[in-house]
Order: sequence, then C-alpha cells, then structure tokens
Amino acid sequence: MRQFDPPAGVGEPPASGRLPNDAFVLLDPAVDVLDTGAGEYHLLSHGHFEAGMVVPPGDGLLAFVTALRQPINLAHLRAQFDDQDMIDKMLASLLRHGFIHVTSPSPLSAEELARHRSIARETRDLALRHTVVIDLDTPISAEKICDRLREETAAPELLLQCARLADHKALFAELARLRQSGVIRIHQTIVQTGRLSGDPDLCRSLNRVGASVTLDAVSWPVPDASPPALDAMTRHRVAVHALMTPDLSILDAAVRRQAQDWASAMFISGLCLRLDPEALWPDRDAGEDDFIALFEAVLAIENEFGDVAIVNLPSDEVLLGNTASSMPDDRPAGFAGDFRTAYLRWRLPILKACENDNSWSQIPEAEDRLVRAQDDLLPNHPDLLKLRPGSVLVDVCGGLGRVARRLSPAVGDDGLVISIEMYRCLSDRARRFACERNFTNLHFRPGLAQRLPLPDATADAAVNEWTGGIWELGLGPAMIGEMARVVRPGGRIAVTHRLVRLSLDALARPWVQYDDIYKWIREAFVHPGLSIVVERIWGQIVPSMIGDNATLWRKQYMPRLINPYDVIYKSDDGPGARADVYLTIIAQRQ
Repeated sequence: MRQFDPPAGVGEPPASGRLPNDAFVLLDPAVDVLDTGAGEYHLLSHGHFEAGMVVPPGDGLLAFVTALRQPINLAHLRAQFDDQDMIDKMLASLLRHGFIHVTSPSPLSAEELARHRSIARETRDLALRHTVVIDLDTPISAEKICDRLREETAAPELLLQCARLADHKALFAELARLRQSGVIRIHQTIVQTGRLSGDPDLCRSLNRVGASVTLDAVSWPVPDASPPALDAMTRHRVAVHALMTPDLSILDAAVRRQAQDWASAMFISGLCLRLDPEALWPDRDAGEDDFIALFEAVLAIENEFGDVAIVNLPSDEVLLGNTASSMPDDRPAGFAGDFRTAYLRWRLPILKACENDNSWSQIPEAEDRLVRAQDDLLPNHPDLLKLRPGSVLVDVCGGLGRVARRLSPAVGDDGLVISIEMYRCLSDRARRFACERNFTNLHFRPGLAQRLPLPDATADAAVNEWTGGIWELGLGPAMIGEMARVVRPGGRIAVTHRLVRLSLDALARPWVQYDDIYKWIREAFVHPGLSIVVERIWGQIVPSMIGDNATLWRKQYMPRLINPYDVIYKSDDGPGARADVYLTIIAQRQ
C-alpha cells in the first residue's frame, strides 16, 4: 500500500486514547464501499446500522479502508504510513461510528460479530437522538410522558399514537404548556392517528407542541372522500401528513400525478409512504433494478410535491447518523433485507449530494456572522412586515433557520413562524438549533417554495431571503405567487437578496452573483394582488473569517473518515474590509 497524501487539515481527535500496536481491527462485514461516480469521494454504507460515512478525496484513503476488510494488526498497518496521527484519527472515527471493530487475528464467528455490534451500538447510541414511542390510548398522563422524555440525554423525537385526536385534547394542552415553559424539550413531535379533529383549541395546542399529524390508512392514490376535519386542521396551520400504502401503480406517472394533485388541493403537508416489498412482489421476482425504479418513483413525487418519506425504511436522519434506528438487531434477511440494502445504497449518494462547499454554517453562531443581527433589516424593523405578538409568519426557503429565529421574538409566544425548506437535512438541523435554544414558536417543515403547503390567507406575512437559485431557475414568480396566496389581505411579503459584495480597497471590482437579480425580483412583484410599499437598499461591513475553523462554515451532514475542513482560515478571499449590499422589497396583499 502506498503512503497517502491526505487532504488539507486533519480529522477528528481519537475517541479515547490510542489503540495499542498489538490490537487487530476489522471493517464490519456489513459495510459496502460505494463509488458515487463523482470521482472526488466514496461512501461507506453500513448495512447493519443503516448509516453512511464519507471517504473524502485523498491519495491512499480508499486503500486504507480496503485494508481493513480482513483483521489487520495495527503495528503492520501503521508501518505502511508516515503520518501515525492521521492513522489514529481515522481509526477513532471509524470506531466511534461502529464501522470497525477491535478484534482478534482470526475471522469473527456470527456470535462474536453480534457481540461486537452490540458494543458498537452502545457507543453509537450515546451520541444519537432517539425516538420515544407512546400509545396515548393506554392511559398515560403528561407527567409520565415528561418523566420518559427526561430519561433521554438529547432532546428526542416523540411519536404519539392514538385512534382519535379529540380524545386527548387536555393532554396536548398540558404538553404545550410544559414545552412553552421549558420543562420539556422535544426535537420533533409526530402524532399518528386514525381520526383528525378541527377543534381550534386542540389545533392551537398541537402547534404549541410543535407537532405534525400523520393520518393513518389514507387510500392510494386518492381517498374516496376528504377525511373529516382535514380542512379545519390545515386552516389552523397544523401540518397534516397522509400515510398511504401504494401498489406498483406508483410507477405510473399519471397515477403519481393523481396523488400529488389531491394532496396539493387538500394542502397536505407531506406524504408518508409505506412500501412493503413482499406485498408489492408476492412472488419475490424483483431485483435491485426494480427496487431502484420504485425509489425513483418516490423521488419524482418528492421533487414535485416537496415532503415525501418512506416510513418503513430508515429515515434520512438515521442514514446521516443523527438518529438511532428503531430496527432491532435481527434485521430482515432475504428479500426484505435486499430491499433495505438497495434503499441504503440508493439514498446515501443523494444525501451526500445535498452538501456543498458554500459558506453556510455548521452552528448558528457562525451563520449569524453572514448577516449580523444588529445590521439585519427585518428583525430590527418588524413593523415593516406589520408583525406583532400573535402574528403568523411564513419563512420560505428557510435553510438553517436564521431568519426564523431572528423574527421569532416579533411574533411572541402566541405567534408562529413556519419555515419551509426544500432539503430535509437542512430543515432537521434548523429544528435542532431551535430546540437547543428553546424556541417554541418555530415550525420547520420540508417543502417547496413553488408549492407552499398552507391554505389561502392563513398567514400574516411571508419572507424569503438569500435564495439566488430560486431566481436562477426561474421559480421566483411562482414563489412570489405562493407567498401572496398564503398571506391574508393587508398582509405583507418581503424578499431580500445580496446584490453585490464590495472590496473597500478595490471598489472598481465588485463581486456580483447574478447580474439580473434586481430585474428578476422586481418583475416577479408585478402581481395583480400585490403593491410594493417598501424598497430598501442596505448593507453591512463583512467580518473577516480569519482565525475561524473552516468546518464552521461548511455544510456537512454525513460523518467523515477524516474532515478535510478542519483547518483555520489564515486569509480571506481578498485583502481589506468588504461590504455587502442588500436589496429588500416588501409588498402588501390587496
């Protein structure tokens, strides 16, 4: 094996000390190496823990992983490389995520492998978010639910199941009170039920809990009749998802369109699809190509509709290593196992593709420096949007939630900010940031700017910031139309975009992302239901990133063998101070 040339920077520190030279390590047999075709990186797919890991570009990194296919002595492994510290960091990273085990020289028996995986699961679970499942139809109090939630070291996902929502109105009211008072913290609450309720007080409690509601057993592709109380719940801005079990007609674009059109007309927030391979192919006469065709059909709905998830396969947060899998150790084998493995191999590259090297942040404190709070127009002047305590605001293309968090105080405890973001992994991270900082009036929902999952005139204001891609793709007019639709008469919508970055030492050489951005935005506001009331040019001096860790400014969702961004910025792109100049246009709904 050749000595590798690692990417710039080093990886994460060893979990606990250095493994001894006489130890043997082995890559878990369930780990596959995926060639994404991108040429820059490979992915490790762990079929047992159903999680992924990135092997970044770097000469020798893939060969290092391949060497772990058989038990290998660490003294022998280390002797092949000059950078011993790098070896230890990569081993620690693989070990922490359960991708390798410390073993003996001989191959592992099935019993030994199970024992090693059990040890790895215990280590992994300490750092993962868990799902707490509670049956509300079995008598239980809010106090008992709180006790269960307090057992978790990190704010958990809460899945509440019941036959009828209306039977638990008092319990939801108490949970809402406890959450708003800071007694409990919940990353996400999902209520799965067989019957909805449009009771205004119950809907208010569900919003205060931060809950979305999943309606069981909705017929595919369209139910015979509208589910009772669905319209009332969506009018009260509760996120309602439809749980469906498609047959192979999902492969037909026309049938998919029926499902999408119905869900859109009903303002369904998302579709939860249950895909049972043994029911879809009772003769088990399907292979990986058939499975992928099915997954691609689901992705086609997701791309056009917004929020679509396969509920009986690992969630994106499980695949990204943020949430513990609810699947027991005795995972399905045979046909069902092949189906899950095919999904894992198909979905991981899609999730990796959501990352890029833009200056986004890993933590809110870094992102806040992109636009400093003291300089941000709308949070400092919420009157421009007519926001007041109790207002409902829609944040379109909400990203990691900076805008939602900053405007949260303007709507108060009785108000609501609904942040809609295309990428589920961004939306989930924004939810985590808000939960860690005890925001209780923010909802983060996957969705599309051109199809906001809210009925007409159900919000007081809508905002969109920093989404140049929307305009580049020609979706700006559709987004403005949707923002105008969901805002009540007299309500306001606002769009902010950076026009130019100026180097104060070289004002003749500005950086402009889109030459036509002003024209695109201005023309999109030519809408029969809107009149422009405010047009502001504003800006800030951009703080330097010198001295910051590059990781804080890079989008990364999947754990890495080593982290190529673990370096400290020593210089900026250009010398001297710089200024960003922004445009904000605000219009009022007629």
